[in-house]
Amino acid sequence: MTKKQFGIIFTLMALIVCVGVIAARLNKTGLNDPTDFSQVISQQGTDEEKTSDDDKDTLGSQDYFYTLRSEKEQQDATTMQQLNELIADEQTSQEQKDLATNELRVKTMLVDQEGRIEVNVKNKGFEDVLCSIEGNNVRVVVNADELTDTDTSSIQEIVENISGISDVIIETKK
Repeated sequence: MTKKQFGIIFTLMALIVCVGVIAARLNKTGLNDPTDFSQVISQQGTDEEKTSDDDKDTLGSQDYFYTLRSEKEQQDATTMQQLNELIADEQTSQEQKDLATNELRVKTMLVDQEGRIEVNVKNKGFEDVLCSIEGNNVRVVVNADELTDTDTSSIQEIVENISGISDVIIETKK
């Protein structure tokens, strides 16, 4: 047996032992106990309660952005689905279908522009960003304590370049 083969075998045995120890810790009462999963969940809940205030602030801002993004995506998906159903409905007049098709095209463009704005602002070094285009204004929420004049002007420039809208509301959320 060469040194290389011995090293490979030794490494594999060490991994097997590590996996065994981890499995034993996670499954203290056995694999067939239905309370295992609930215990893991309850332990995570108590661990989360022990986090520091800074961690709670970070989780709070992450929850804020996650919640708003989820709600926005659900609203957009619902709107697009309704427009697609209206377009596919045989009882809808051609004029209504044309209006729905145009509205769907505009909505798709707005969602694309919002996503591009979010990506470009994140590329400026911000942790998280939410963008929504509503009529002739753009609302940008940035995960930051405060913004410098340079940050504000670069966000304004990004929004104007992508959407062509100069009425921009920039907010911070930490």
